[in-house]
Amino acid sequence: MFKNERLNRIMTILEHKKVVSTTDLEKTLFVSNSTLRRDLMTLERLDKVHRSFGYVELVKADNLELPYLFRGQERAPEKHRIAATASVFLGDNQAIFIDSSSTASFLAPFLAKLNHVIVITNGLRIAVELDGLPSIKTFVTGGRLRNGAGSIIGDDAIGFLNNFRANLFFMSCVGLTNDGVFMSSQEQSSVKRAMMQHAEKTILLCDHSKYNVKSYYRLCHEDELEAVVSDARPDQPLATSLEKAGVEVLV
Repeated sequence: MFKNERLNRIMTILEHKKVVSTTDLEKTLFVSNSTLRRDLMTLERLDKVHRSFGYVELVKADNLELPYLFRGQERAPEKHRIAATASVFLGDNQAIFIDSSSTASFLAPFLAKLNHVIVITNGLRIAVELDGLPSIKTFVTGGRLRNGAGSIIGDDAIGFLNNFRANLFFMSCVGLTNDGVFMSSQEQSSVKRAMMQHAEKTILLCDHSKYNVKSYYRLCHEDELEAVVSDARPDQPLATSLEKAGVEVLV
């Protein structure tokens, strides 16, 4: 098989599966590890795929983290409904971790109604939304600003978060499957993981477009979640998996 044929075959496989292991690709294409590596490097230079930890992922809109100003506009009605539903967890005198996702930033109007609340975040958008609210004490992590994402990441951010304990953690994701919650950035995942470890309950805010979408990095298993809040119920296999994990689904 010529190189162009292999490249087309790889793209066809990824269009169907989205994520595949390099071991499976070697077996399917009947090529050596070195040949496959060179092919994947070619596709990566063309921004067609992303390689990591023995897996290769199709690069497409669903897997890319859009600039946060655009993410705020995308599916805004659904995100508002999700935030409204998630507000049932909110109460006075809480400490709350909130990630840098655009979905979580829609919680701001509901937080504004509360008293004596502490918010700890690595997100610029939610920090700006809460600015000027005297009833909310907002802490923003230090660290490195991730270009275009409106989020602060890195060891300094994680070290800052380790000083806090919270009642709740609200976060979003790239995808949710019966294999867990997935992200497209290991650095973002590390910050979210620190928040999870220091929160009593983790609430996943996830619109229906993220159901059954898998990226290359798993943030956590389903049973680490308290609840999933969405704009639509998942299909039966995913719904059954969440139920078995003891995760409440709110719509």
